[in-house]
Amino acid sequence: MSKVTVVSERGKLVGTWIPPQQPPQPGAPVTRLVAGPGQKLHEIEIKDAELFHSRSKSEELIKHVKKQLKLK
Repeated sequence: MSKVTVVSERGKLVGTWIPPQQPPQPGAPVTRLVAGPGQKLHEIEIKDAELFHSRSKSEELIKHVKKQLKLK
């Protein structure tokens, strides 16, 4: 299982981010998603989330996220 960070707004999916599996090197910049005003940040677990990095699999990831969080 892999963690996926999800941003939603008013029950709709705004964005997803799959953190890298390897920890960053010491001193390297670290990135994260940040929810803006009126948005919610969710952390969910999805099996083999790294497989969804390709553009052809992104629709499948969206379906998994929407189903798990019950989003529109």
